[in-house]
Amino acid sequence: MKRRTLQFLLLAAFSGSCGLAQIDCSKQPFSSKIVCEFPIATGVLVNQNALGGGGTTGANSAVTVATGINIGIATQVSQLPIASASAGTIVILKGGVPETISNLGPILVDRAQTIGKGKVFVGFTGSQFVFTNIDGLSLGNLPFGYVQTAYVPGTNNTVVLSNTYTQEHTDLSFKINQFTIVGTVGLTNKLDLSAILPIERVSLGAHTLNPQSYIVNANNTALLFGPYTPQVQSNAASASGLGDILFNGKYQLFTGEHATFAAAASLRAPTGDDLNLLGAGAWGFNPYLAYSYLQRFSPHLKIGYQWNTSSELDNPTNTAGKNQNLPGGVQYNFGADWAAFKRLTLAADILGNQYLNTPKVQTADLVLNSLLDERPGTSPPFANTSLTLKSSTVSNSSYTINNFSAGFKWRPVGSFVFSGNLLVQLNNTGLRSRPTPLIGISYKF
Repeated sequence: MKRRTLQFLLLAAFSGSCGLAQIDCSKQPFSSKIVCEFPIATGVLVNQNALGGGGTTGANSAVTVATGINIGIATQVSQLPIASASAGTIVILKGGVPETISNLGPILVDRAQTIGKGKVFVGFTGSQFVFTNIDGLSLGNLPFGYVQTAYVPGTNNTVVLSNTYTQEHTDLSFKINQFTIVGTVGLTNKLDLSAILPIERVSLGAHTLNPQSYIVNANNTALLFGPYTPQVQSNAASASGLGDILFNGKYQLFTGEHATFAAAASLRAPTGDDLNLLGAGAWGFNPYLAYSYLQRFSPHLKIGYQWNTSSELDNPTNTAGKNQNLPGGVQYNFGADWAAFKRLTLAADILGNQYLNTPKVQTADLVLNSLLDERPGTSPPFANTSLTLKSSTVSNSSYTINNFSAGFKWRPVGSFVFSGNLLVQLNNTGLRSRPTPLIGISYKF
């Protein structure tokens, strides 16, 4: 059975063997990868063109739609929130005298304090992202339309015989189980270095819903046959492995009695397999500034900017050597953590990610006017009838995704800290997931 693909999804990562080639789902190694499992009928493999984009079609329109959706999803999935390397209890200088405060810090936000010279922090977390929408459209009912042209035999594809227009919906199930290992070492009292290793399992399932096809004449003026139901398709796949490793360095610029300022930067290495949705397909660089007011009630603020290099998933023309940079933008978060009890800290934050000039999924209508001048074999004939087909398409836009994070840290004994958190997206734009739970354990040596 021919596989009809939308090269729809995904994360963004590095693949040394494929980085200079366009994605061709008819050939290895692409055909066996999850990126080629989405069964929307873009016609990438069967000479069909996507509908939409102002009612236009073209030789590369299916690839253009697929690539545009890839870019948007790849950019966002590569920047999913992960647990920070918070240092646990904090020490402030009160009148020149050190004082320890049992504030265990935030969960998904990096505070300005470093862990101290010779100290080591290790943490393990697990979370699950179940995606439900993209740019306000339900992944469980995503529309798509396409057209396939048949030519008169022996004319070398120069004389059109008929056009087949199809509209369908896809029920997409997309889930990421993410496990992270965080390690931090204090090189000096002002400088520490961290490494974050994500280990992920990605599950993708898709089923075509309610496909309807219409065969019309070469001039799109008369319905020859239809509607009829074409073959329904279902695909399911999963992959597990190492994602993109992050390295982070943080340096304290100023430390007062309570206030601390720090400058830091994160580097994301493309170590995951983007064709199996396990990475970003691009290097990422994120310099940022952090501020913390260290006390039992500790507000904090972070602002930075995300840059990304080119990815094979950002190739609008699907042409070898034409990879483009994944979109980036401003990142910010602010909130507070509160030592409610000696061993229990509560934390709440707003996390914002801006995406500049990135493809945004939307729907478009293609109207075929005066289509049914006369349907053969029917009486009376259908006159002055039009057919409207709805499809997903993409256009570049800038937007910001805001999330609310709330959770707790509990220190039952010694330096062991357990954490629990819930992440909720506040606006229905970009790639949206259900409320995302996180659990973790950490220890500071």
